[in-house]
Amino acid sequence: MKKVIWIVVVLVVAGYFINSYTQKRTKEKADRVEAERIEKNIRSFVSAMVSKSNAVDNWEEKLSKGERYRYDPILTIELEKLWLVDQPILFIGSINDIATHDESHYLMCVERNLLGNLDYLFDTELQLSLISKKEQIDIFLNKYPDLFKEYGFNNGVAIIAKINAIRTTYIPGEEGERKDVKIGYGELIDILYAGDVTF
Repeated sequence: MKKVIWIVVVLVVAGYFINSYTQKRTKEKADRVEAERIEKNIRSFVSAMVSKSNAVDNWEEKLSKGERYRYDPILTIELEKLWLVDQPILFIGSINDIATHDESHYLMCVERNLLGNLDYLFDTELQLSLISKKEQIDIFLNKYPDLFKEYGFNNGVAIIAKINAIRTTYIPGEEGERKDVKIGYGELIDILYAGDVTF
């Protein structure tokens, strides 16, 4: 009789673990499918933004000179040829700061982050400083209240911006060397939450 009880106990415990494992695998698969669906939608929305605004979306490829990682500094004149054009540009990054510019506008600083485009990496840091309508940004921030959490790993934004000027500033690097930061000044046209999607 004891032997039968032990067999039943072992079967119940084994069944529990098998069921838990199956449920976990099913949930992981469903989460993965949902993440892929969200990523596909974000890419589709960004493509629609680019088409609607006729934005330049290949400036990183041109700036890279065919290399995945560009070690040499980016000259302002190179960016001028790519950013100071009749069309706006697509810029993937994360919001660094937002400040009041005037009664109806913010000044928004966006920096290019590593997760934005892993195909093209630059030693020179690139940022945008954009005049943005308060209403547009307030709606966006209300829709994504956790945008500045998670240490910057899930806060990507796709920006369409018209750039009017480019300036260079310098910050100290990790070893005390001077590091270039190229900043494009202009106006925000459109913004889309991209999360951790890479382009």
